Amino acid sequence: MESQTYGKMLENVEDIVKGLSSGNIDLDQMVSEVERGYELIKVMRERLQSTRMKLEDLRKDLDLKQD
Repeated sequence: MESQTYGKMLENVEDIVKGLSSGNIDLDQMVSEVERGYELIKVMRERLQSTRMKLEDLRKDLDLKQD
């Protein structure tokens, strides 16, 4: 999952939501899909936080070079 692109993970989450919304899913599969969705969202949030930190570091570095 870590090696997937952010866009691919988002597509997977959207597919999970569509599948859950269809109503044609049994309870065990629903639980499994919800767990998978939450795990994807967790990884996506971590990746966003990491990206924010990298961008902030780059901005700070640029600000220091301009002084």
